[in-house]
Parts: sequence; C-alpha cells; structure tokens
Amino acid sequence: MLKKIIVIGGATCSGKTEISVELAKLFPVEIINFDSMCFYKYFDIGTAKPDYETRTSVKHHLIDIKFPDEEYNARTFSEDASRLIEDINSRGRIPLFTGGTGLYMKSLIYGLSPVPEIDKSVYREKAVELIKKIGVNAAYEKLKEFDPEYAGKISDCDSQRISRAYEVYLATGRPFSYYLSENPFGMPLYDYIYFNLNPPRDYLKLLIMERTRMIIDNGLVKETESILSKGYNKGLKPFGSIGYKESLMYLQKEIKTEDDLYLKIVHSTIKYAKRQSTFFKKVENALEVNFTDLNGKLRFAAKAIEGFLK
Repeated sequence: MLKKIIVIGGATCSGKTEISVELAKLFPVEIINFDSMCFYKYFDIGTAKPDYETRTSVKHHLIDIKFPDEEYNARTFSEDASRLIEDINSRGRIPLFTGGTGLYMKSLIYGLSPVPEIDKSVYREKAVELIKKIGVNAAYEKLKEFDPEYAGKISDCDSQRISRAYEVYLATGRPFSYYLSENPFGMPLYDYIYFNLNPPRDYLKLLIMERTRMIIDNGLVKETESILSKGYNKGLKPFGSIGYKESLMYLQKEIKTEDDLYLKIVHSTIKYAKRQSTFFKKVENALEVNFTDLNGKLRFAAKAIEGFLK
C-alpha cells in the first residue's frame, strides 16, 4: 500500500503557510517545506518563512537546512523527503508538504527523470561561462528558443536552473524538458491529495503588493547586506531569487529609489506567480482552491482530507 501524503501547493502569496498551520490543528500532521528558497539559512524576510513561534507550535522540516553556498536540488530534496515520510509515518503522523517549487514535488511523487550521465567538468563549465558572458537575462531568452517548455517553468533570474538546462542541451542535444517529461516509474510513488491554492488573479496581485511592501519595510535590503557581510558571494543561487536580486540592484545603485525597488519586486513576483499557477493547474488530480478567505479554504481542504484519510 502506498504511503499517504498531503500537498499544499500554489503561487506565492496564496496563503499556503497559513492554511497548513490551521490544518495542523485538525489533523496529526507535520509540515515539510518544498519551497526552494526556504531551504537556505539567513534568507528570511524575502522568503516569508514561517516565524519561530509558528515553527515551534507545529513541527516543520526542511527549513534552514543549507548554507547559502551549499547546493540543494530535486534529487537531494527527494532523498530527504522520502526519509522524512518514513520517519513521520513511523510515529503515526502524516506528512503535509507545503511550498511553491512544483518541480521538487513532482520529482518526489513520480521519481527523478532519467537524464544521461554528463561530464559536468566540461559541460557545466561551458554553461556557466556562457551565462557569465551574455548575462542571465539573455541566457534565459535563448533558453526560450531551444526549450520553451522548461523556460516557462522557471524564473528568468534563476541562473542555476538556466545553467542546468544549457548543460543538458550542450551535452545531449536534447532540451531538458524532454527528460523531465520522461517519467521513469509511470505511476505515483505515493498516495497523495494535492491542493492548488489559486485565488483570483486581481486578488493575488493585491496580496503580492501588500507582501512586497511588508518585506521592504521589515528590512529586506538590510538583510541582504547582512548576508553579504558574512562573506557570501552575490553570485550564489539564493541571491538570484526575487527580492534579493532586486535588493542587490538597489545596493549597487542600479535601482535608484525604494519606490522603484518596490515596483520592480512586484512586477517580478507577479510574473513568477503566473508561471507557478500555470504549473500547478497541470498537476494530475489536483484540487483547485479558489477561496480568498481562510475559513473557506479550511472547510474545503478539511473535508477533502477527511475523505482521503478514510
């Protein structure tokens, strides 16, 4: 019998953390993060991580597990998550996954795609050099030409994933999306119930605007400076994420005013949320949750989970 897992996915700012914590009051769950930025220490304000009080009231996993210069990818996530599922189940509890990095969740449920072995010392270096030469934005535009499907799933500033796509293409002559579409197992490895939080677009835009103002007021730029002061290179993967990328531009005077910083982050976040929504809508058997109020979301999710656990 397949092990049961609960998944709360959806676009940024759609309320995933809030409903997960409320569900933990109704069901014997432990929360496992699958938001790629929340794995990293020190990146707190811009990622809107659950605060200390929340993380002590409900058991959370896979938050602050890596330093900014350490690599974490779908393979290591799948390995860690699989172990956690076993551990949580052994204590009679249920894993509840919460996050917005849909590709990580797909890799857990269906297994990793069979990408051929690649000589990384050759092709990764070529990919990194190319991105350095033409810049990450130009590299993303080129990626859209030879692999539009994968480009549509990632951020235009995610240099690590863009580099990986180039690496695979240079080595194999096939787009990365070709291998991602090849499911080695055919069927899910877990019995899952998957919620896609998908509020109306205009409402989500308002939430994004509110959160952006909040993270700037809470010290996003100072947090970015603080991480840099620890000796971490601004070229590291976490600094390419939305909020931190723009904060670096602000510190380097490429963005002139705080108002411009706000508008730039809002614009980037809206674009990213649109890509996330597109991804989660395609999740097989996902239950779409369109409610804007917490009680509506909670009633819908709780009823569905009760039936799922029976």
